[in-house]
Amino acid sequence: CARRGGAAMNALPCSRIALIALIALIALSASLVACSSNKRLPGDTEPTLAALRDRSVSVAPDTAQSAPKVGNEQTIAAYREFLQAAPNAPQRPEAMRRLGDLEMDSADRRAAESTTSSDEIPDYKAAIARYEEFLKAYPADPRNDRVLYQLARAQEQRGQLEVALKTLSLLVARHPGTVHADEAHFRRGEMLFALRDYPQAEAAYATVLASGNRTPFTERALYMQGWSLFKLGRLDAALKPFFGVLDLKLGGLSPSVRDEARLEDLRALTRADRELVDDTFRVVSISLSNLQGADSVPRFIDSPLRDGYQFRVYQQLAELYIRQQRVKDAADTLAAFVRRQP
Repeated sequence: CARRGGAAMNALPCSRIALIALIALIALSASLVACSSNKRLPGDTEPTLAALRDRSVSVAPDTAQSAPKVGNEQTIAAYREFLQAAPNAPQRPEAMRRLGDLEMDSADRRAAESTTSSDEIPDYKAAIARYEEFLKAYPADPRNDRVLYQLARAQEQRGQLEVALKTLSLLVARHPGTVHADEAHFRRGEMLFALRDYPQAEAAYATVLASGNRTPFTERALYMQGWSLFKLGRLDAALKPFFGVLDLKLGGLSPSVRDEARLEDLRALTRADRELVDDTFRVVSISLSNLQGADSVPRFIDSPLRDGYQFRVYQQLAELYIRQQRVKDAADTLAAFVRRQP
């Protein structure tokens, strides 16, 4: 100790120096223990962490009045400012896509609120421009299937059917596995049918039905596939999807409900379903009357499911003949049914 200390240290024995160091160490340890305990030091007015443990904090949720209201137009303006201020930001692709969606939603809302006057028809030009800009800037983006889907919808809403058709065709060609495939093919069929391209329309509807899965587009695709074939004069082929519609709408009904005499009495069906069934029977009857009439019916009644509603096929055909004042043909049609089910 004497060798390492200074002059002051030399005046103290080594044993006293060691004692002073030990006392300092004990004081420091005591102060640390006091800080970690629940007790407060004299003059300490702040709570410890242990005291805060038993406290609760009440947080009032925002109400509709207190929550900030940000309109669609404000959000659009904010995204536009971001895109202008940050041309190289990594968030730019997502911002562009979201901005296109917001501009699309804004046009949709104006469309729902607008009147029939031409000067108030909403314009989808901004959304179309945004989606086209995105596709040009990011041609390999994995979300391009959704961008193409939205672009086609905006083009269709703007009345650009042929342009929208090309966009949908590009969508299904580049992204055959997209979740929008069924709807894209169905919408292609609708546009092709409107453009009177019945062969391509029928092919588009057939693609929707090819998976064999029941989708929201199945019934309408069957119905419109039948109409496409009907327009092509392929009446025998057209009857297959038309009977498919009847299978879906009437096949699942119980016999007591299904055997109601009049279609309008089928309360198990919604009004839209009854109208679809009525329209289907009408075109089925027209098709049968242009084939061999009642003699053409048996080859389409090829399942127990159709046995349950075949009386309506004969009944509807007979009513068509009566409206055409072909009374003998109507009587022969009803007699043919009685022979099949005496």
